[in-house]
Amino acid sequence: MTFNKLIGIVFGLLVVTLVLLWYVKDRSGTVVVSQVDSPEVHTQQRDYVDIVFLDIGQGDATYIEFPDGTQMLVDCAKDGVVLEALGRVLPFYDTSIDILLVTHDDLDHYGGCSDVLRKYDIDRIVTNGMLMKKDAQWQSFVSDMKAEQAGTLVVAGVQSMDIASTTVQFLYPDRPLDMLGRIPGIKKDTGSNNASVVIKITYGDMDALLTGDAERELEEYLLRVYPTSTFDVEIYKAGHHGSAGSSIQSFVDAISPLHTIFSAGEGNRYGHPSLRVIKRVERVGSEVWRTDTQGDIRMRVFRDKIEVVEVTK
Repeated sequence: MTFNKLIGIVFGLLVVTLVLLWYVKDRSGTVVVSQVDSPEVHTQQRDYVDIVFLDIGQGDATYIEFPDGTQMLVDCAKDGVVLEALGRVLPFYDTSIDILLVTHDDLDHYGGCSDVLRKYDIDRIVTNGMLMKKDAQWQSFVSDMKAEQAGTLVVAGVQSMDIASTTVQFLYPDRPLDMLGRIPGIKKDTGSNNASVVIKITYGDMDALLTGDAERELEEYLLRVYPTSTFDVEIYKAGHHGSAGSSIQSFVDAISPLHTIFSAGEGNRYGHPSLRVIKRVERVGSEVWRTDTQGDIRMRVFRDKIEVVEVTK
């Protein structure tokens, strides 16, 4: 084969490759509004925090990526459906998640966590410290946590993490929980929902509040022990999937969010989110986002603004 023929063949292959790349890019570019960021985000500082409220049916799973690429998963849905959801936001070759936060021991929040632990290397696991000794599935998850040999953090007091110019503040539990998870000042058992880990994420002037399955009793307690300004946030993931027993008027008034997210399953038997709660947040000027009708909801949080860059169903 002559040198000129060889050059011609190489050139031809290059042209075909470029055409194929154009074809794939053109077709994939029509699927979603904004593609997932390139792998360089893990080695190059960005100027925003990504928060994706994942559509996992009836339950909760929220993926957060900080400016330096540190990843956090808050809750894991009720089963392995969480892996499919994570596959929509993580490249196939990414096999690690830095922080796994399990807000409380309800199945629709921790049920898929064992699947996450088996597929991904987890560096740190955060819980509220409660143990459901009689629940076999929870105990299986506890065994998987131990096998992971990750670092652990039990939220038993007000504390915070600083991650790439972002503060993650743990507002609740603000003391070690007893076995019933009772709220201080309330003698009755208010249930596992009100033992949820509550976090506030602050980046620049922007804040997001994630309250797990917090209901009236916990919301009232938070308003008693913290200054009202603590809850003046831009993003609010509504407690307990927007149930009628949560997001009480005084709590919504204190938050007055720009964006409210309801994580719920389409046609769920609980009637989540409650129409009354939806109207309540709308009256304070909040835009409503719902995983049951809109799918994954991705918000890009800059220091001075928030962009909703992708909603897929």
